[in-house]
Amino acid sequence: MTLALRYAVRSDVGLLREGNEDSAYAGPHLLAVADGMGGHAAGEVASAATITTLASLDAELQGVDLVGVLADAVASANMRLHELIAADPLIEGMGTTLTALLWSDGYAALCHIGDSRAYLLRGGEFVQVTHDHTLVQSLVDEGKITEDDVATHPHRSLLLRALDGRTVAEPDLNTIETMPGDRFLLCSDGLSGVVTEQTLRQTLHAVRDPDKAALQLVELAIRGGGPDNITCIVADVLDTQASGVPPTFTPVLAGAAANGGPAPTRKSSPATRAMRLTKTMPQPAVPDEPTTGIWQSPSGYRDGYTGTFEASSVEANGYSNGTGHAATGLEGAGFERTGFDGAGTAADEDDDRSGRRRAGQHARRNRYADEDDAGTGDGGGYSQRGKRRWPIVKLTLVLLVLLLGGGAYGAWWYNQQQFFVGQQGGNVAIFRGTNQSIAGISLSSLVSRSQLPVGELGASDQAVIAQTISKSSLPAAQALIATLQAKVTGCRNQWTALVNWQSANEKYQQAVAAAHTPKAKAAVTGNPGSMPAVPDAADCAPAAEFGITSGLPGTTTPTPAPTPTPAPTHTASATPKATTTKAAARPSSTKATT
Repeated sequence: MTLALRYAVRSDVGLLREGNEDSAYAGPHLLAVADGMGGHAAGEVASAATITTLASLDAELQGVDLVGVLADAVASANMRLHELIAADPLIEGMGTTLTALLWSDGYAALCHIGDSRAYLLRGGEFVQVTHDHTLVQSLVDEGKITEDDVATHPHRSLLLRALDGRTVAEPDLNTIETMPGDRFLLCSDGLSGVVTEQTLRQTLHAVRDPDKAALQLVELAIRGGGPDNITCIVADVLDTQASGVPPTFTPVLAGAAANGGPAPTRKSSPATRAMRLTKTMPQPAVPDEPTTGIWQSPSGYRDGYTGTFEASSVEANGYSNGTGHAATGLEGAGFERTGFDGAGTAADEDDDRSGRRRAGQHARRNRYADEDDAGTGDGGGYSQRGKRRWPIVKLTLVLLVLLLGGGAYGAWWYNQQQFFVGQQGGNVAIFRGTNQSIAGISLSSLVSRSQLPVGELGASDQAVIAQTISKSSLPAAQALIATLQAKVTGCRNQWTALVNWQSANEKYQQAVAAAHTPKAKAAVTGNPGSMPAVPDAADCAPAAEFGITSGLPGTTTPTPAPTPTPAPTHTASATPKATTTKAAARPSSTKATT
């Protein structure tokens, strides 16, 4: 049996991002997805450099340690990022996630760091084979928050591990034995963070062609809003001798690593069409219009704006009209006169110049109402224009105030819908708002203070309460306090059970000791059984926090000193009588024996 891969890869920028910082590679022996971060094109650099470094592993590897080879390649990629940062300090702070599958002869080495994911669909069972290196996932693992809280947690995007070129890479490495019919999905969080695992499973199970399945997954993320770059690889494990479809042998780069490849095709959907409506094609720049003047017309010159002339013809020192007469304000080099051949009088020439000046001034007043040139023409028109601008300015200011006020109200309203659980005066309390302040003004207020002391919580719960726990509603915050109260009650009962057991055990031990005396005849009862479990220090507060300071196993309870018993008093008549009886009896017994 010969196994091979049939794969497809898709990468889309999404609906909200300006550029694609994801990179992916799919080949006969290597599948890899990287999600860059850092902004200012640095995320693209990090993901593309990592993918291109790993691409050299896409070859037939026989008799080698796949995990070791993949680990060395990840270390090389991290060193490559370090070199890029050293060459250009402006990109410091960039980084990338990485999920890669190195495949050879039915075995796969899996490398994972960050929050990109790998899934395996085998025999109808769909499982995630990677573990997110995020803060919220660590809180879920510790039981401090639930899976439902992850989507609304304020630090849901915080990574605990990534390739950044500054720290030593610590990826998760393991091996997977593959089988014919297995289907792998590698994706960035732009897909797994929007589409549920149930929908992922249904799509991968229903759409058998890898390329159509990958396209369908991207479309599902787009319909979900497409808030991030979306990249996925769908790969099937085939038995080349039994399968009716051929494996894939062509390597494919996608996303930022494709370096300007063709844009992916995208189906029409309501979300896609809405995104397109927000974007317009670039418009050509409108050229500046030169200074106004007078064009030649069939009827000669006319007053008013009838055309334009070259602005370069205007000079400050006058112009030469070709007749030897001088004037100020216009240069005749770019302005041709008609109807004047030099034979007229100077008065005619002056009238013509005045007409031209009046025409230019009238046109400028009509076209540029915001100019204020009191030295030309009638200034009354400019004053009227200035008065007309005031309502527009006032309306703009009113709209600006309304927008600012509306924005402030919206922010206040949103803040009032938030709740968090913290502590006040040593007790657990519920607050409305967010645990922040602006210019010394707190954005939260106390809603209620419970009767639950913080000191009675376990060490882990105390640490979480100290950092506060955000909740989306007041009932959710009250439910959290009820859960904490139940835990505290359980811990109190455990400590009380230990004290009761210790008391019963002491009584039982005393009864056992008394049963070993010669005169004891009654059977010993009241065995308390085995000692109850001691509460875990991480989950329960010390017994002293519950007012229990003694009576616990391992502590010595003071035993009162025994009271001296007085010696018995005998009468003189009793003692000889008893002695005589015994003395008389002894010889009689001796004679009988003889």
